[in-house]
Amino acid sequence: MAHASDATDGRLWMGIECAATVLRGIVCEANGEVVTQRQRPLTGHAPAEAVAAVRALVAELAATEPDPALFGGVGLALPGSLNRATDRCESNTLWSAVALDELRPCGALGTAHLVSRATAALMGEYRCGVARGCQTVVYVEVGAELSAAMLHRGQLWSGATGIAGAIGYDSVDVDGDLTLQERVGGEGLIRRAKERMYRDRTSSLSRRGIPRDREIGLEDLLTMARVGDELAQVIIARAGVHLGMAAARLINLLNPELLIMGGELVSAGDVLLAPVREEVERRTAPSALAVCRLLPATVGAAVGAAQAACQALSTAD
Repeated sequence: MAHASDATDGRLWMGIECAATVLRGIVCEANGEVVTQRQRPLTGHAPAEAVAAVRALVAELAATEPDPALFGGVGLALPGSLNRATDRCESNTLWSAVALDELRPCGALGTAHLVSRATAALMGEYRCGVARGCQTVVYVEVGAELSAAMLHRGQLWSGATGIAGAIGYDSVDVDGDLTLQERVGGEGLIRRAKERMYRDRTSSLSRRGIPRDREIGLEDLLTMARVGDELAQVIIARAGVHLGMAAARLINLLNPELLIMGGELVSAGDVLLAPVREEVERRTAPSALAVCRLLPATVGAAVGAAQAACQALSTAD
């Protein structure tokens, strides 16, 4: 897999990250340098509204340049996994109900290149981030949903139907009743935070003065962890233990030279990553650990989606 070729130099690339409640879009150069960025909330829950919001953001970003011919392509990064057999997004979000063919047409900009968020982020790191020059890389996306993407000998590997890396289904207990998604995903973390807040009014989260009738989100929990809230840090650190166990399994199975942690949870810094590293060191075969670095992500999914589109064209050329 080559890096940016002469065929892509000088063109602009559009990338849109499709999250559960928001769209994040960028226009960037082939080297990943961002020229323009926009954000659009998803106010509805119907698939048609999500498709309309994507098209509106594509049009808004395209209008920032005088000529559509300046764009080389559009990449869309979707949560979860993209199943080639069903042409559906396998996700816990509204995107699972969206027909992918409705997202592909981009008018004068051609057909959008669709990838998972984890794959987009991996492509961004490979082309202009910490994975430049690497040939065997695993990217783990951890936030509202868990997923992974893999690069083997410089080529993306997504399995028979494109859903390789669906690590959220991995069991974290002997009986298999609790999955990694339930234990580490954003919804599970928030549920445990609320349980502690309402069960024990002396907990540190309760002392923050958050009203009972106010919904808290993953960003609230992360913010509280970053400012030193004890309970928030305990919840995220425990997630890091389970995530480290999963990372060790990936390293033992795939023997990568680099494992990248990305997604919303990584903004907690060492509160999350320290227990991840500890479990990886504890549970990984020494020979596999000796050749594998573990690093936080440096490139977002929107930039990665643009890079995936750029890569698709350069490979075709």
